[in-house]
Amino acid sequence: MRPTRSPSQRISAAEAGFSLLELVITVALLGVVLGSLLTVFESVQRSAAFVQNRSETLDSMRLVVDAMTKEIRQATSVAPSSTASRLDMNTYVLGVTKHIVYQATGTTLTKQVGTNPAVTVQTRLTSTNLFTYTDSVMSVELVGLTLEVNPLNRPNTTLVLTSEARLRNRGTA
Repeated sequence: MRPTRSPSQRISAAEAGFSLLELVITVALLGVVLGSLLTVFESVQRSAAFVQNRSETLDSMRLVVDAMTKEIRQATSVAPSSTASRLDMNTYVLGVTKHIVYQATGTTLTKQVGTNPAVTVQTRLTSTNLFTYTDSVMSVELVGLTLEVNPLNRPNTTLVLTSEARLRNRGTA
């Protein structure tokens, strides 16, 4: 018969547990794996933030381009003072004649209706050359619009939207 041993006694060296070297290697490998996972997670987070900023910027740009295109189509005349960075026109807004001036200065596009103060409609422009005109400025038929904007947190990326609008009410006012 064998003598019984207490549970606190070691039975053999093979059952003694892990050595310090084994624990150090295991912890080091876990550190490498966790570090890799955190790097991938951070990269995914940055990509998601970029996509969201790009999407928000594009939405903002679409709203501005759509509104400007609609107002240009309803325009009765474009003033001779209009340039590549300034569009000065008389147009219909909800059936009422309005004088509207779009002005690109620095990185900002503003809109002024009548004598009201100018309101910022787009920021982070990369170019102030937004408008092109057919014929001469005296007899504008078609206005081209190119809006170039840097999305937030990505100054080396440029988003571009273009539009053309033919003046439908030219000479009616």
